[in-house]
Amino acid sequence: MMTRLHDDAPPPAPAEGVPGRGRTGRHQQQRAAATRHALLVAAGEQFAARGYHGTSLNDLLSHGPGSKGALYFHFPSKHAVAAALVEAMTVSWDRVIPGAERDTPDPLHALIAVTDNVVVRLDDPIVRGAARVLRDQVLDRPTLAEISNGWESELGRLFTLAADQHLLVPTVDPQWAAHELVVSLAGRATLLESLSPKQELWDQMNQFWTGFLPIVAADAWLRTWDARSWSARARPPSGLDDGDGDGAH
Repeated sequence: MMTRLHDDAPPPAPAEGVPGRGRTGRHQQQRAAATRHALLVAAGEQFAARGYHGTSLNDLLSHGPGSKGALYFHFPSKHAVAAALVEAMTVSWDRVIPGAERDTPDPLHALIAVTDNVVVRLDDPIVRGAARVLRDQVLDRPTLAEISNGWESELGRLFTLAADQHLLVPTVDPQWAAHELVVSLAGRATLLESLSPKQELWDQMNQFWTGFLPIVAADAWLRTWDARSWSARARPPSGLDDGDGDGAH
């Protein structure tokens, strides 16, 4: 029978030990990182399905890959697991916009690439679990509102760059466009969680851009955009790397 754990219980002795030097030390570090990542994936799945307050440490242990000692070696409490999920998600988000700007020819293409990368990340259990932690208001910071405002600010910057490069219709307010994009993505993601049969957020955002770009983009830019081939593009990778700092490198 599994011993009942309390969320704020002091951790038992570490189960995985402190990594040593040389090849053995590197192997231990890799194994510890893989265990930590697997624990976060399992916790993300439980938090997403049950909510933070509906998930006990016993739930994390029964559905996780490691022992009680392995869990406490990495996370001293359930709250620490929640904080680690949000940190892993935030680190992943921080790479999205710089990568989109680097890999695309202009700010409008970058904005589309941003939503592509966000959509695939939302399929990851770590991100889904972190999102539930934010909705359940577990942490003092960051709050869901702070993250949303941060996205609006960054996307507003990209829309402003697009306006400066004459890629937008002159009457379009970049901040309005950024707000509409954030609300549309977040609203669709939330709504689709409750729909049956399941609908794909990827397809929904394709429909959004197909309708939104003719409203905001300049005619010269639209003439260069092939909507048919664009809609058949490959999905990007999730950006959350297994066992390597949970995407934090």
